[in-house]
Amino acid sequence: IQPNNNNNNNEDDDSYNNRRLRYAEGVLANRTKRIALVLEKCFDSLNHQAILRTADCLGIQYIYVILPPIWKGKEPSHITKNKLNTKVAKNHNFLTFRYFKSTTDCINQLREDNYKIWVTDLSVESSCLDDESIVLPNKVAIVVGKESTGCSNEMLERADKRIYLKLFGFSDSLNLSVATALVLQYLFIKCPEARGDLSEDEKISIRSEWYTELAKSEKQKQLYSESINNPPLPLEDLRRCNSLKRTHFNKKIHKKIKILEASQQHHEEVQ
Repeated sequence: IQPNNNNNNNEDDDSYNNRRLRYAEGVLANRTKRIALVLEKCFDSLNHQAILRTADCLGIQYIYVILPPIWKGKEPSHITKNKLNTKVAKNHNFLTFRYFKSTTDCINQLREDNYKIWVTDLSVESSCLDDESIVLPNKVAIVVGKESTGCSNEMLERADKRIYLKLFGFSDSLNLSVATALVLQYLFIKCPEARGDLSEDEKISIRSEWYTELAKSEKQKQLYSESINNPPLPLEDLRRCNSLKRTHFNKKIHKKIKILEASQQHHEEVQ
């Protein structure tokens, strides 16, 4: 939330702190509980990272994680530190997670939370999201399975609906993180009112967690704490202003690109 690697950012500057909180409020205003995301035994850490980053960017707040066997027995904090890169681990702190050791436990919790379960599935029993007759329920949990075989038989059998997106290439499936992003974005396009439906009580609870996470200095801790029940107006445009765009670049990737470009230029000059 708002880059903190800019040398011009002063943690004790009132205008910086105000914009930081307004940015957080802009994110919070677009969060949804109507659409939740379920990861059923997704074990590839890169896919896991990409899916969580996508969920955060699109406004998903609630993530249900059914742990793959290789992660069972480990605390969620251990998973966060060892399976996610720094940027995703940071975003991880602004999402709400529930962890489960079995598919059964997760399904039971989803039912208790009043979610309809829609499972992504490429079988002929699935309904295409393009179908105009498909209407988004009041609360729906989108389930994506593991990379090799998809969702489990138990999840498929107990789902309220199986869904898929039409593909038109020689490849008949997508990378898990890409498929997840497309399905979620399609649902928001189909039902834009799903975004920004958190209750005031939920916002206060989430805001309290976010402001605590965002506060680094003692002044920020005091200022942000005082703003929980009286937050600033949210930013309507969450894009970075032009003066901050350069700070968004990954320095390692930028350096690698420069080296490759220099090598290519040298190769062309020699020829």
